[in-house]
Amino acid sequence: MATKANAKQSPRQGANNRSGNDSYYIPPPPVPSPAPNEDSQVGFLIAFLSMVIVFALILPIIGFMYLDILEAKKETKRQQEVMQRLINKVEEK
Repeated sequence: MATKANAKQSPRQGANNRSGNDSYYIPPPPVPSPAPNEDSQVGFLIAFLSMVIVFALILPIIGFMYLDILEAKKETKRQQEVMQRLINKVEEK
């Protein structure tokens, strides 16, 4: 005969009901996803078009900035060469 002192009941703990002698797992119930409707498709279309417009505006700006940086580098190099020639002229005299 089992007495109350010998019969230990383990309380269930946690979300997955694992504790003590319990070695089974009860999965959570499936969550249904809402069916796609016309509103979500219109929202996707608006978001997609806005991204395309932003990309189309930013790409030429980045291109112009790159060309401007290249031009500035060439001008800087030219000015450094002119300054070096002037320094060499002053040192010769």
